[in-house]
Order: sequence, then structure tokens, then C-alpha cells
Amino acid sequence: MDEAKNKAKLCGGAIILAGGDSKRLGRPKALLEFGDQTLIEMIIAQLSGCFEELTLITDRPELYQGLPVKITGDILKQKEKSPLRGIHAGLSFSDRPWQFVVACDMPFLNLDFIRHMAAYAPDYDAVVPRVGDYYQPLHAFYSRSCIAIIEKQVKAGKNKVIDFYRHLHVKYIGEEEINRFNKQQELFLNINTWEDYQKALDLMSERIKTG
Repeated sequence: MDEAKNKAKLCGGAIILAGGDSKRLGRPKALLEFGDQTLIEMIIAQLSGCFEELTLITDRPELYQGLPVKITGDILKQKEKSPLRGIHAGLSFSDRPWQFVVACDMPFLNLDFIRHMAAYAPDYDAVVPRVGDYYQPLHAFYSRSCIAIIEKQVKAGKNKVIDFYRHLHVKYIGEEEINRFNKQQELFLNINTWEDYQKALDLMSERIKTG
């Protein structure tokens, strides 16, 4: 596992997707406040412990100036907006052989679990957590081998991320393996509503109290 940690730091990068419209919140979710940090600042601080290169995908770069990340937007702009376009942009923007892709609204990342996933990344097109029939496509590793396949999917109007897995060599990380790192699976908690935000704040407060 020590070797896997070194690979994650040296070989891989991380792609943070911040291109959503946050319609239910009415404001960019990445800029929600968590103590003295915004959500995006907190995620960047966490991922910096694993990766040397962080890329932020957004269509509003003016909101994120000054952050220690590379910033780029979608390349496939003529097609319907989707996370698949963001994954494509991040993989295309960097020459890293594989990268961890995460949504900008997931405050409770588990670095040990990410490093565990990274151990599989060099040997697969994608490494994806899956509990039953439920996937976590925006908490997953993707290889540059996915770029051409994504372009074909988007061109065909198939914008759902999990729909292109059938064309990949995928390593699925199951529930038993996930639970070794976080049995409550809070690492996948994401923020789509104000209720989600309050839940995340309460959980953060509880974690601070319990150490």
C-alpha cells in the first residue's frame, strides 16, 4: 500500500468538476462555507495530500481565480452539458495517465480510500465504487484511454457517465471494501439542496467534537 500511495502522488492527478448549475441551491455549491473555508477550498486542501496536480473544470473560471489548481472548461461545448464532458476535459487537459475525478460538492473525502482505489488505477480504464446497482461515477478514477470513448458517447448523444462503462475495463470497488474505510459511506455524501448542506454542517460539527 505504501507503493500505491507513492504512485498516487507521483503519477496521478485529480479532476474537480465544478460545472453544475446548482439550480436547487440558487448559488454555486462549491462556494458554500464550511467554517473558515469554502467547500472548494476544503476539497482542494484534502486532495493536495494525494496529488501533485489538481485540475478544476468549470464554465465560470472567474469564481475560482487564485486557487492552487489548473482551470479549464469543457472541450465538447457543442453538445449537451454533462459530467461526462467535464471528465473528458480534465483527462484531455493533462498528460497524467490516470486521474481521480470528483464532484465539487463532496466534503468528506477519505484519502486512505482514494489511495486504495489508486492502487488499481494503472491496470484499468476506470476504478469505480459500486454498492449493488448504485455507482459513484464522480468519485472514481479514469484513464486517458477513456478520452476517445467519451467523444464517441457524447457524439451519439449518450451523456450518462455509467453508460460508457460497458466499453471499458472497469474495476468496481464493492460495499465490503468501501466499509473498511467508512462504514457509514459519508465519503460519498454530496450537496444538492439546503437540507444536504445543513446535514453536512452538522456532520462536520460532530466530527470536530469527537475528534
